[in-house]
Amino acid sequence: MNLEKVKEEVRRMMNRELGIVPRIKVFAFGGGGSRVADYISKHGLDDVKVIAVNTDERVHEIDANKTMYVGKEVLGVHKDTNGEVNVAEYIIDGVKAWILEEAKSADVVILIASLGGGMGTGGLLETLRILREHTDVPVLSIVILPFSFEVERRKTAIQVLEKIKGLSEYIVFDSDTMLKTPKVKVSTAYDIMYDTIYNIIAKVSNRTRKIIEMKFEEIYLSQLSTIVEEKYAEIVGEAPVTV
Repeated sequence: MNLEKVKEEVRRMMNRELGIVPRIKVFAFGGGGSRVADYISKHGLDDVKVIAVNTDERVHEIDANKTMYVGKEVLGVHKDTNGEVNVAEYIIDGVKAWILEEAKSADVVILIASLGGGMGTGGLLETLRILREHTDVPVLSIVILPFSFEVERRKTAIQVLEKIKGLSEYIVFDSDTMLKTPKVKVSTAYDIMYDTIYNIIAKVSNRTRKIIEMKFEEIYLSQLSTIVEEKYAEIVGEAPVTV
């Protein structure tokens, strides 16, 4: 094994031993967000923790790393916010400490929701405000707009999207695009959308990993490389090359 291969093997070993991996936290809000969370979790993504948040206790049926049933003390026997965005915002503000506890250990936070309803819309928006006010963690919002024929939901979604634009990086998926390919079933179109979101999160994870590894290289492995060269030279009986 030559010197470069030895150095690469040492790098890999150090990464494994010290846990140099990205920490991506995905918060998925409401029913629409929970369906995305379920899809992502079932397909699996290393280094990504998926958290589904909803006011419906059926959130616990979602295949995610963590599920949060919130708002019971506010809604009582009701299972949703009845489309009231401000109610969802109030509920999320009540669990602010928990959100910050989850987010503070993350390298990147991704927020997912289908806009236009209550919990998805208000949950994402209020969480975004909390993160912007109390952390400096990078945040990406991934949102799904309702169909145009859902007039009131669409109107609400567009209004909230304008607020999101001022608070984080964002990616928008428009449900109307599904209507442009009538030969494709809606269920299939949703799976295609979810798969695209999955791939976006995978790319964020890979990019974050590379950034972390570069920083680790700058801080630790540059010195370690010199040590490896010296030890390698001792073993093979050669003096280390100096420039």
